Amino acid sequence: MKTRAEVADYTSQAKLAIVYGCKQCAGRDPNCACREMLRVETEAYEACVPRDFWKITPDDIHHNRKGFDEVVRPYCDKLRVARAKGYGLLLLGDNGVGKTTFMSYVLTRAISIGFTAFYTTLPQLDYEMKRGFRDSEAASRLREMLTSDFLALDEMGKESFKDGDSYMRTQVERVLKDRYDDGMPTVIATNASVSGLKKIYGATLASLLVGKYQIVVLQSGDYRKQMREQMEKDLGL
Repeated sequence: MKTRAEVADYTSQAKLAIVYGCKQCAGRDPNCACREMLRVETEAYEACVPRDFWKITPDDIHHNRKGFDEVVRPYCDKLRVARAKGYGLLLLGDNGVGKTTFMSYVLTRAISIGFTAFYTTLPQLDYEMKRGFRDSEAASRLREMLTSDFLALDEMGKESFKDGDSYMRTQVERVLKDRYDDGMPTVIATNASVSGLKKIYGATLASLLVGKYQIVVLQSGDYRKQMREQMEKDLGL
């Protein structure tokens, strides 16, 4: 989670690079496309979208293309409907199948059309919540981010939370139920199955996933191997 000071500092640096460094207007035209580029980039930073995916496009999707074309892309084409009715996505699959990629694509699309967004992993959320015990400003900031138009919660069902952290399980259930009740969409990614999530977090949370989440089962195969192959090609190795 980024503090307001971190966002302000990043915005200042990005403005120098994107707006005043713009080859078209050098910062002189308030209607230049560089202003929109600045907005999207700074909001992606504030949303904690992984930087590698800030400029992702459909052309960058190669692994699990079927799931992307049949569910994720149509979902993004209807983001205003999803936001109005609280429809979310549940991405199921092993490590390296593209879950974080798809989540980031959803959030960057949402930001591009004016929605607020927040990406976090379950371990990071655990850290931020417990940090709030001793830092009221951090607790307030987290509450703000968790009420973004679109929330992406990655790494649900991580091993470290399976064996007794009842506090965290309760907090996850609270966050998801509050968003469900308020009609706010959440995108969830997990290595577990729906039945596995029920076993970890309980029947109440599992029941939330039935009505307002489109489930996407992603096929095995680590796309990071493709990234390595591309890296070696780019570096001439």
